[in-house]
Amino acid sequence: MNPKLLAVTLTSLFAGTALADELKPVMDRKTNVAVYELSAGNTVAKFCPGQGANLFSIEIDGTELLWLPKSLSEIGGVSCGVPILYPTPNRVRDAEFTYAGRKVTFEANAGKNFIHGLVNRAKWEVVEATIENNLSTIRCTCTFKDGALAEKFPFPHDVSLTITVRPGVIRWEYEVDNSAGQESVPFGFALHPYFRYVGQRKQTYLTVPATHLMESVDKLPSGELLPVKPPIGKPMSLEGTKYDDVFYGMTPETPARIDYRDVGFQIDIHASKEFTHLVVWTPQRPFFGVESQTCSTDAHNLYASGNEKAAHLQICRPGEKLTGWVEYTVTGASSR
Repeated sequence: MNPKLLAVTLTSLFAGTALADELKPVMDRKTNVAVYELSAGNTVAKFCPGQGANLFSIEIDGTELLWLPKSLSEIGGVSCGVPILYPTPNRVRDAEFTYAGRKVTFEANAGKNFIHGLVNRAKWEVVEATIENNLSTIRCTCTFKDGALAEKFPFPHDVSLTITVRPGVIRWEYEVDNSAGQESVPFGFALHPYFRYVGQRKQTYLTVPATHLMESVDKLPSGELLPVKPPIGKPMSLEGTKYDDVFYGMTPETPARIDYRDVGFQIDIHASKEFTHLVVWTPQRPFFGVESQTCSTDAHNLYASGNEKAAHLQICRPGEKLTGWVEYTVTGASSR
């Protein structure tokens, strides 16, 4: 190609396009933990890929939305921020399940059950981290093809997580990659946010637009879907509530909403069609959970028992890649 023509072509391709800068981590000297700061306008999020891919802080106009760790060394696990629950969100009955004739056994960590999956303490590898104008993005991966994770969940595949931050918006997108696999991967994906009571608990209202409540015994669903009753479906104050329940029937058109009425802003929790379940957890603590899940608690065992609808277990077949997303949208913050 003529050099002048090539120059004109490249200029046309990149005209008006701002090239993203590489986003680099800051290393904490005390804990040796690497922290990525994703900022966009009035929104700043902090993320630790090496401690379970936990996005442990979200500040909007200087107001922290999440329960913070006392030390960066405490970010791994499930106690603060937004831990990732994969491939078994929430509880697994008796710490085992059977899929396609294969029995998988975990080390019990919640009585006789197993809880919260395998990746919330794993070291995720950063593939890309960029920042430009009002957009920050980071993508990281975790493999089940070898190592400790593969031994505990013997279905070879990779999972990746992309987090995008825009002003007032935080988005998680997962991809389960079984494109080179020889067998199906049965999984669930969930977020376990620790939302702070930014204002008063009695002025914190939650709307759960689910269609059903999952009947449960000892926090394990039976598979029975019960039609919801008020106050579910309407804005309800979290004052005095003690939920630890799984709801079913969430759709992309009906996001859950947290309304901090005395503070003056709201969080809408949007999710793709994969996220049919929502766990609501309101302990007598200074935080609460509104957990988007692609499946039920104990989904693998419910699926094995024939309760496929209630379980909504995700099956990534050989040669496939499956994706889904959750997005928090904060409104009203700048007017406080």
